Amino acid sequence: MTNSNPDTLLIVFIAITSAAVLLQACVLLGMYLTLRKAVQMGKEQADEFRSKLTPVLDSSKELLGDAKNLVGTARHIIEQLEPKLDSAASEVAGMARDFHAQTIRLQASADEVAQKVRRQADRVDGMTTSVLNGVDKFGHFVNEAVNVPVRQVSGIMAAAKAVMETLRAPAPPRPRRPAPASDVNDEKDLFV
Repeated sequence: MTNSNPDTLLIVFIAITSAAVLLQACVLLGMYLTLRKAVQMGKEQADEFRSKLTPVLDSSKELLGDAKNLVGTARHIIEQLEPKLDSAASEVAGMARDFHAQTIRLQASADEVAQKVRRQADRVDGMTTSVLNGVDKFGHFVNEAVNVPVRQVSGIMAAAKAVMETLRAPAPPRPRRPAPASDVNDEKDLFV
């Protein structure tokens, strides 16, 4: 490109710029068409929601009217029942007081029975402990009464067995007599 002249370069740059502007125009046209389509779909959905919500709003107005009537009727019934409810509440309060008093009496009776049961349990425990201690002492006595004679008999049997083994064993060889005294003197000479 050393031979290029400025006019050729200018034409190339103008062509590239034109292509870029044309491409940008196409992108803007595509965005416009997409946006127009989205707005149209939004209008359609809004109309659809409006057509669905209109009956709901109408029925909710009727429902609110019915609710007002229901509240009025409930208020009238409550006004009629209020004196009866007051008397019932006072009767329930009286029953609760009576029930509380009965509960206190029942608790006192239960505490008294529990205390008596505890005393009887302690008494039975004491008796059981003394019986078991007596049985334990008797067991030690029986154990000693049986073990002492058994040990004595075992000792006698062991002694008899030792005597019998001693009598049955062959006699041990007799020890040699010491050498005469002259031999002893010879041994002294050997000792240095």
